[in-house]
Amino acid sequence: MTGHTRILSLALLVGVVAVSSALAGRSDTTFTVVSSIDGKTVLPLRSHWIASPNDTQSIDHVDFFIDGYHAWTQHQAPWSFGGQGNWLITTFLKPGVHKFVVRAYDSANQTAVDTVQARVVGPPAPPARLAGNWTRTTPSGTLLILKNGWTIHPNAVVDAQYLANGSIVLGPQIIDRADQTPYCGANPPQTWKATIAAGDKSMTLAPLGKDACGIRVTVFKGTWTRSR
Repeated sequence: MTGHTRILSLALLVGVVAVSSALAGRSDTTFTVVSSIDGKTVLPLRSHWIASPNDTQSIDHVDFFIDGYHAWTQHQAPWSFGGQGNWLITTFLKPGVHKFVVRAYDSANQTAVDTVQARVVGPPAPPARLAGNWTRTTPSGTLLILKNGWTIHPNAVVDAQYLANGSIVLGPQIIDRADQTPYCGANPPQTWKATIAAGDKSMTLAPLGKDACGIRVTVFKGTWTRSR
């Protein structure tokens, strides 16, 4: 064996050992992922959906699918649907059984999958005095108060809960597709008050205390007139 051949053989041997060592420390059978909704047969209207890969160091990203539809991609830990601290709010789904899938990808593009089939329930209807369409001129817009939330734009629906004392808790933007950028991130819920006047034709909205989400204040605070 010549000197050149001997050096080449040693280099190949080192490469094989290195690859073998890497594979010995990691295999497809050990790469797994679970999620915070595992074991649930009925989902609440609002819950955190968090993926937990067993190998946290080499994860590149995590995809979330609802009924096969790509609903969100998270690129950093914690691997939460909608971004860190955000919520899976199911009011945009029809009542019934749905499939919720988490797919984790590592840096070598290997995958681990977690699947849950669970039933979601329909949201309660908003109070009759609030439900419907409201408009204002400054700033201009049309507010729709629907079962699945509040919106002035069909692709930006805000979660709403109605308290027994008549107050409303406005929460985060409801995430239903991967290309959304939730304004204010996982903005904390804030209690608001709706003052109805003029024969239920006028409504003034204001937060009780300081709402940390300035965009939410800009969108909803003020006096609205019922249009239908």
